[in-house]
Amino acid sequence: MKTILILLVIIVTQSCYSQNISKEISSNIHNGEVGKAVELLEGNIKHNPNDISSINILGDIYSYQKKWDEAIDCYKKLLVLETNNAEYNFKYGGALGMKALSVSKVQAVVYISDIKTYLERTLELQSTHIEARRALIELYIKLPGFLGGDHERAVTLSQELFYLSKVDFYLAKAFILKEDGDIAEAKVYYNKAFVLYNQLPEGKRRNSLNYELGKIAAEMDLQSSFGLKLLDIYIQKYNYKDIYSLEWAFLRKAQIQADQKNKQEAYLAINKALSINSQFKEGHQERKRIQNL
Repeated sequence: MKTILILLVIIVTQSCYSQNISKEISSNIHNGEVGKAVELLEGNIKHNPNDISSINILGDIYSYQKKWDEAIDCYKKLLVLETNNAEYNFKYGGALGMKALSVSKVQAVVYISDIKTYLERTLELQSTHIEARRALIELYIKLPGFLGGDHERAVTLSQELFYLSKVDFYLAKAFILKEDGDIAEAKVYYNKAFVLYNQLPEGKRRNSLNYELGKIAAEMDLQSSFGLKLLDIYIQKYNYKDIYSLEWAFLRKAQIQADQKNKQEAYLAINKALSINSQFKEGHQERKRIQNL
C-alpha cells in the first residue's frame, strides 16, 4: 500500500510539473521570449526524457531559430519514440532538407537519400499529407537525375494534389512548368492559385501559403496588391512554427513596392528587414536596387 501511495505521489507530481511547464512555455512563446521557453523545455526533458510534447515543441523552436542540427536531434528522438508517426517523419525529413540547404552542394549530397526516405515514408503513413507532397515535388524537380531527381514522380505527386488541395495543385503545377522553362503557362496556374486562395475562408489558409503567394507575387510580378496583403497577414501571424524568417517577408514586400514605384514604402520595408537581420545579404542587395530606382 505504501509503495502504491509513493507511486501515485510521483505520478501526480510529474503531471502537475508538466502542466505548469506547459502553461509557462505557452506564455513565453506568446510573449516572444523563446529563449526562456527553450530553457523550460530542456529542463522538462531532463526531468522526463520521453516527454514527446516538450521534445516536439523544442524541435520546432530550434527549426524556427535555424538550428538544424539541434532540430534534427529532437525529431530523431521523436521517431525513436513513435516510428510510425507521419508528422514526425515529415519534420525529420524537412529538417534534414533545411540542413542540406545550409551547407555546400557537395556536403548536401549525403542528406538526399534520407530526405527522400522520410518524406516518402510520411506519404506512406498519411497519403493526404500536403506539405510532404509539395516538398517531394520540389526535391524531385530540382535534383538532377543521377542524384535522384524524378520528373515523372513529381508530376504524379502534383496531379494527386488536385484531390487534396486545388491551391497546392495549381502551385505545384506552376512550379514544375516554371522549372521546365514554360514561364507563360506557369503564370496561368499561379494566377489560378491566387484566385482560388482569395476565395478560401481565413480558417482554411495556411500561413506558409500566405508567404509563398507573397513571394510569387514579388518574383513573378503577379497579383501585387493581394501579395502585399498576404505578406502582411504572414507577418501578423508569424510565430515559432513558421519556417520563413520575417526578414524575408519584409524583403518580398520591398520588392513588390519597388516594382510598383513606391520607393518610400519599399525603403521602409527593406530597412525593417535589415533591422531584423543586419547581415541579410539579399536585403542589402535589394536596398541598392531601390536606391537606383
